[in-house]
Amino acid sequence: MRIMCVSDYHRDLEIAERVEKLATKEKVDVIVNAGDFLSEEFATKVFASTSFITFVVHGNWDRHLKARSKRVKVLVNEVAEHKGYYFLGVEYGHYDEIEKLAKGKDPKKLIIITHDPPYDILDMSYFGSNAGMPELRDVIERLKPAMHVFGHIHESAGVVKHKGTLYVNAALPEFRKAAIVDLPSQKVAVFDV
Repeated sequence: MRIMCVSDYHRDLEIAERVEKLATKEKVDVIVNAGDFLSEEFATKVFASTSFITFVVHGNWDRHLKARSKRVKVLVNEVAEHKGYYFLGVEYGHYDEIEKLAKGKDPKKLIIITHDPPYDILDMSYFGSNAGMPELRDVIERLKPAMHVFGHIHESAGVVKHKGTLYVNAALPEFRKAAIVDLPSQKVAVFDV
């Protein structure tokens, strides 16, 4: 499975268009978007224009996002299966739901999507402090999914492997880099967008 990881478009149509072009060029199977479109109108436009199966969670600016499309699944504390992989998306503060939703799922086939990061993993803010959620990190470390995709802390965008899980802070605004991950190998390629 070839997965493009992105987040935090912040109403930037140029980023959205570049992501779509890169996804086409690199022949991805799925796009995972960890939220923050910033407006219903913009999200609707992005969702309508994608030609890829896309799994999305709400960002902190998207709490009431209603946009939908045939190819886009907004995950609100739920799991969607695609080609043998499980895409589990939860909203801020609903970390206690992750274990219930993941029950019976092969962790090697599990991708967890949140907008916010886990504590002390790609979560360093401009202020020099960790902005991640300790309870989120705890549940991720217990479950050991193949990958956890998030955003929110733009200045800490990047990819790191920790205790067998690949963590992707996919925030685009600062560095304009998108990660494409091949599963099950967890091979990562990073591209300018």
